[in-house]
Amino acid sequence: MRPFAITPGVLTRRRPRIRTVASLAALALAVGCGHPARDYHLPPQPLPEHEKALTGKTATIGEVSYTAIGLGTKIPEVIGSHGSWIAHGQFVRVRLLMVDHGRERHDFNPYRQLLVTTDGAAHAPSYDAMQISRAPNGIQSIASQEMRAFDLWFDVPANARVRALRVLGDPSSSRLADQLKGAPVAGAKNPVDIPLT
Repeated sequence: MRPFAITPGVLTRRRPRIRTVASLAALALAVGCGHPARDYHLPPQPLPEHEKALTGKTATIGEVSYTAIGLGTKIPEVIGSHGSWIAHGQFVRVRLLMVDHGRERHDFNPYRQLLVTTDGAAHAPSYDAMQISRAPNGIQSIASQEMRAFDLWFDVPANARVRALRVLGDPSSSRLADQLKGAPVAGAKNPVDIPLT
């Protein structure tokens, strides 16, 4: 018996073989015999209280991409396992996703990032909120091809509205010729603003 034999009259009488071949090709693509997926399909993550998901505006510095994926504003208090702290104005929490596309590790200092409000003021992270929430502390090293997401906390005036996250990253290059010269990735801009509106 031949595989995929066509019994006359089962499908249609008009060109059953051509229609069957086309159907098999479509089925093969549908079950994954075509090109492999080009993106990760990550499971949905629950949003923390006071946070909304952002559409994923991305900026790149050197070999690392930075995407603001969540924003919480008007947060009155940060609560951790060992204490809590009331905002002087309001806490703003930005969830940042970093991906290292290079062959080398790259450094990231959470405390050098700035939240820019619509009045043009730039606000440094809140040390108290970062510590109480157990956010990253000290210089972080992101490995080659690593993906990492974490929160940055800011304490801004109660009536302030956010405009952007100003990211200061590591523009260094994995290319040996660049490393020998201490040169950054060609054309790297640092810092960059990621819109939050």
